[in-house]
Amino acid sequence: MIHEIAPHKLDNEFKDITPKPTDYLIIFNGEQTLFKKAGDNYEIPRVSEFPQCECHYLISIDSDAYFLCNSNLPEIPEGYEFRGNRTFRTLESHLERLGGATSAHIAKWESLNKFCGKCGCLMMRGLKERSMICPSCKNTVYPKISPVVIVAVHNGNELLMARNLDNPDKTRMFLISGFVEIGESLEQAVKREVLEEAGVRVKNIKYFGSQPWPFSESLISGYTAELDGDPTIHMQEAELACATWVKREDIPEYDTSVSISSCLIENFRSGYTIKE
Repeated sequence: MIHEIAPHKLDNEFKDITPKPTDYLIIFNGEQTLFKKAGDNYEIPRVSEFPQCECHYLISIDSDAYFLCNSNLPEIPEGYEFRGNRTFRTLESHLERLGGATSAHIAKWESLNKFCGKCGCLMMRGLKERSMICPSCKNTVYPKISPVVIVAVHNGNELLMARNLDNPDKTRMFLISGFVEIGESLEQAVKREVLEEAGVRVKNIKYFGSQPWPFSESLISGYTAELDGDPTIHMQEAELACATWVKREDIPEYDTSVSISSCLIENFRSGYTIKE
């Protein structure tokens, strides 16, 4: 998964340090991040490539730090391109995948909290911790992390697979997932999401693992579950493009280097079964 980088280490402690020319520079325009073209793929720019940018520290992976540019570029240089943050998932370096996506998570949070939601004044970055502070009313905002559940529901030798309407990958299917609502547990969210999106009930819910998912400012908790009752699918067409039961032998191999969804699918495909 994207956060599994051992023996390398992510350091997300709040610090105030000076950038090195070789450190990474995140340039965020409120919706997209600037990438450097590298053949058929992309790379994250370095501080030395934009010496005119004032910036502040975000995180580090080993000795490589990530900084966020504080100013807007007058124009985009040739060889660079603003792209959606899903691009981080495709980077050749697994360290840049995590470092860039996590940095973009912080950059988006800062961009959405420039003004105080309580009194409307311009916010300031905290000096002692990662926060945005209103100098007028002292309202303090911390980075947003939303809880999400994802579940591999099996019915004997079949796995419940689906694809969201907004998923850009139209060739593969994934799993039922969704944000946890106020006042419910993670297990209750699993039951609700499966019932809402696929119209079936589940039992024997078991925790599988978790991962940070900076692409939606989330922390994802993964579960396995067993069908409880009628397997007939009643798909929520407002959310899903398709939903169906797929036999184990018909599931293609999934790359487990990025998402917990793929890990759950591979776990089932390789022969996992839920035992009573």
